[in-house]
Amino acid sequence: MIDKITIFEYKAISMDLQLEKYKLMEWLVNLKDEAIIHKLKEIKNDRSTTDWSDTVSETEKLMIEAGLKDVEEGNTFTHQQVMEEINKNFPVIPA
Repeated sequence: MIDKITIFEYKAISMDLQLEKYKLMEWLVNLKDEAIIHKLKEIKNDRSTTDWSDTVSETEKLMIEAGLKDVEEGNTFTHQQVMEEINKNFPVIPA
């Protein structure tokens, strides 16, 4: 089960992200290397036009849909169950 984060943790994560963006803006304002600026523009333009789902094959889409259906139907395992099964089938041998 995924632990819920507190509102304080969320705000801290959000503030860290904002700080990183400001640092990047400051760096960009002082950047003189035209090749890096050109590459950043390519990244910006590419990310705004391409959605990851456009590159997923039909087989992958079917697998994702099957996985989502399993989740809806409760056909899942907890992390603990998976680890117990792994440890049962692949025991760690002490050195």
